[in-house]
Parts: sequence; structure tokens; C-alpha cells
Amino acid sequence: MSEYTPQNNQSNNDSPLPVLALVFAFVAPLVGAILGHVALSQMRQGKISSANIGLAKAGMICGWVFTGLTFILIAIYIVGIVALIGSGADLSDFSDY
Repeated sequence: MSEYTPQNNQSNNDSPLPVLALVFAFVAPLVGAILGHVALSQMRQGKISSANIGLAKAGMICGWVFTGLTFILIAIYIVGIVALIGSGADLSDFSDY
């Protein structure tokens, strides 16, 4: 039997990290971005196969984009609440109790 020897010091280990990075980019964006960075780092070190490098990059990029969008939406929400409170709007009309 001949044993397969990976070229360029790459191991033949398939890791779920790139796929998890992409999945978590949509579920928990910060986790997806971090997993993408970890997967890319392990690929550069030769610990895991670089076959799914595209998934790792996509997970990292989408994770950071969605994390940024989340922070922007939270800031807009807070500014809206502060503006509503600061304007002295009468919110008692919304209470039917």
C-alpha cells in the first residue's frame, strides 16, 4: 500500500471550522468571524486542509459585516429612543389600560 503524503506541509485533516464559520456568521456573527480567523490561521500553519479556504474567508467576512451592521442598528435604536424621550413626546396615548 502506498501512503498519501500531503504536499506543501498540508495535513489531510478535514476540519469543520470553515463550515462552522460560515454558519455562525449568520447566526452569531461575532462567533463566525472569530471561527473564520481561527480556521485561516490553522490553514496557514498546515494543521488543517486548505480545501475550504473560501468558506473560512466568507465566514470571516460575513461575520464582521453582520457584526458591524448589528452595532450600527443598535446605535440607531438607542439614538431613536433618546430622541423620542428628549422630544417630550406624550406616550400616554399608547396605553389603553
